[in-house]
Amino acid sequence: MENSRIIVVGGGPAGMFAALQAARGNHEVLLLDKNEMLGRKLKITGGGRCNLTNIKDKKEHQRATIHNPKFLYKSFDALNPKELMKYFEDRGCTFKLEKEGTVFPRSDDSSEIINILLEDLLEHGVKIWYNHKVEKVLIAGEQVRGVALPDGREILADKVIITTGGASYPQTGSTGDGYTMAEELGHSIEKIKPALTSFEVKENWVKSLAGISFSDTSLGILKMNKLQEWGDLLLTHYGISGPPVLKLSSYINEVDLKKTPVTVEIDFFPDKTEEELKDWFLHHSTGKKNLNNVLTEFWPRKFIEEILPFLGIPKDRKMNELKKKERNKLMDAMKGLHLTVTGLRPIKDAIVTAGGINVKEVNPSTMESKKISGLYFAGEVLDLDAITGGYNLQIAFSTGFVAGQSAGEKLNKKYE
Repeated sequence: MENSRIIVVGGGPAGMFAALQAARGNHEVLLLDKNEMLGRKLKITGGGRCNLTNIKDKKEHQRATIHNPKFLYKSFDALNPKELMKYFEDRGCTFKLEKEGTVFPRSDDSSEIINILLEDLLEHGVKIWYNHKVEKVLIAGEQVRGVALPDGREILADKVIITTGGASYPQTGSTGDGYTMAEELGHSIEKIKPALTSFEVKENWVKSLAGISFSDTSLGILKMNKLQEWGDLLLTHYGISGPPVLKLSSYINEVDLKKTPVTVEIDFFPDKTEEELKDWFLHHSTGKKNLNNVLTEFWPRKFIEEILPFLGIPKDRKMNELKKKERNKLMDAMKGLHLTVTGLRPIKDAIVTAGGINVKEVNPSTMESKKISGLYFAGEVLDLDAITGGYNLQIAFSTGFVAGQSAGEKLNKKYE
């Protein structure tokens, strides 16, 4: 049997930061990852650009967190966005701020973030074992004693930190392993659901327009007045996607959409009032041009050719023949097109997993299990998720920081 003081299971952002903080206490740290490289999911975040964090303050991060925001008070205080940015800036990375406080490396390359972390891990003597899956956590009574590998090997440790991620993007290694390990140790798992994912809709005419996009739209969910998001909208072969859709998905994933579909309302022109649109129609009302040609000022032609029949308006209708009822239908569609959401894309396609290890069973100040001494959790494996905008990565880094630091400090006290 091999021995190591602190074992970190999972080489994502939470795992890498946990290993770094544990190693700063001069402990022997072993980082185990089932992949051939660290940070596989981190590499594809933000379209490969890596939306590292969001510069907004603590209150805004709490508002952006969908499940269990209060649990994050301590970890956010331990490592806030400015401190996270400074860590990377001190190692040569420069950042740029984009829409709504999002933070990206100036290089637009997630590999820069991963390489900094990897170099720091090696500099601090962290041992990294690639292609090593952990089968289960070993305990003696209510105390951690190490981990077991599928080949039967046991690696002993004083502390074990589980940072295996969720169940989204399984091709990156996030296959829900941490849930199984935690459940075997007596932890309860809150039902996992897709978060930050796309909508499947009932209307087939929308699905026939896959690839068409609209900029600067506003989306809301009917009967959920406070839910309103802005951004670019993309039509897909199953429904709709884009930043506002992803954000809204995290609020409605508790609903059984097969039994109770919800209605999404799309405002294609949130910067225009209904009066402005009405004036535009009246200005063109005497023209003899076909409606479908004139509307290209607002919408792509293919979209116009599908939405006019959906609204019951003839494609060859001329502007000077447009009826008041038809004009009102068009204005309603421009400012509030209704689509029926019948489902969310499966969890394997979701950016983030909602649900996970019940945070009531984890100490928020240390990330240590309340059931098993010496066992820690961090990152997406916990029942924590937020909307898009860098908030989820901040959660991963902050909770990983606290878990690694706490495990290291507790060992220092044990061996003083």
